[in-house]
Amino acid sequence: MMVDTMKKRMSSLIPQAVGAATLLAAASSQAFFEDSSFYLVVPTVGYHYTDETDNADEAVKAYKADNSGLKIEFDDDAKYGISFGFQMNSKFAVEFAYDYSEYDAVIKTSASPDMKDKVTQHYIHFDHLYYFSDIYQNDFSFYIPVGIGYAKYDVDEELPEKGDWKSFRSVEDTVINFGLGAQYMFGDHFGIRGDVRGLYGFSQSNFDAYAQVGAVFRFGVPVPVGMADDDGIKTADIQFKLNSTQVVNADNPDIIALAEAVKNNPHANIKIFAYSDKSGNTNYNMKLSQRRADALKNVLMTKYGVDEYRIYTKAFGDEGGTSRSRHAVAVVEY
Repeated sequence: MMVDTMKKRMSSLIPQAVGAATLLAAASSQAFFEDSSFYLVVPTVGYHYTDETDNADEAVKAYKADNSGLKIEFDDDAKYGISFGFQMNSKFAVEFAYDYSEYDAVIKTSASPDMKDKVTQHYIHFDHLYYFSDIYQNDFSFYIPVGIGYAKYDVDEELPEKGDWKSFRSVEDTVINFGLGAQYMFGDHFGIRGDVRGLYGFSQSNFDAYAQVGAVFRFGVPVPVGMADDDGIKTADIQFKLNSTQVVNADNPDIIALAEAVKNNPHANIKIFAYSDKSGNTNYNMKLSQRRADALKNVLMTKYGVDEYRIYTKAFGDEGGTSRSRHAVAVVEY
């Protein structure tokens, strides 16, 4: 009885802990929406490793009471899922996910031949992901997923009516998941990831595990603070070649639009934020990104007649922006 009471208390505290973790992650992000992005993980395919008495405790007890010598064995099988995520900042993400598994249950009793039926698991869960590396700066990162959700287990209707099979036909449980994963992005918008997770169900005291892989589609990769596009605000993302400060195309329509927007509005100014990748040392990269900012500033001044006092530059070196960051981002602010 005491153990059951402790389980109930733990189960009631977990949602509160998850909520507190969400607030903490939000508070830790700099300018919450300025360093965030939405993403979709689809499809997720994996393998479900089941507990020997997975979600059958009550049924087993009922049959043992009838001296039928019940034993239930579960076969491991594939799982499928989909996740919708929000990258709160460069290291924290939250996800809403659905997983589906279907595996065989072999029911053995001393009173009847072995029976085999399908167990279907539906698992809806809310997860937190912590990345060990800045995902906007690094293509590869390990991460830790921790989550909680609702699981429903359905068994085929062919099971016998005697005993307490009703409790086994449709079991509901609060299930936590936790594990370790790795993610690799091939660009700003597409990547792959995989993880291994353990699942613990509180009401049935069962422990499962699964391994899975999935494709990551990211939308709305963030730009630096103050750089978000909006109606009427002109932006330009100027790329540079490796170790170069030359503006390849000074006639870029985005650069022309910046200059025209400033010259047509006496209250407008241009801010240039420049970056480098991580191929050099930190001090060199900082100087390189500053020279890139100055190069774009010089084009705006000499080719398009923008006054120097209306152009602000800032170098970030290899400490900001997105992966493969050989670029300068410019924005007109009114």
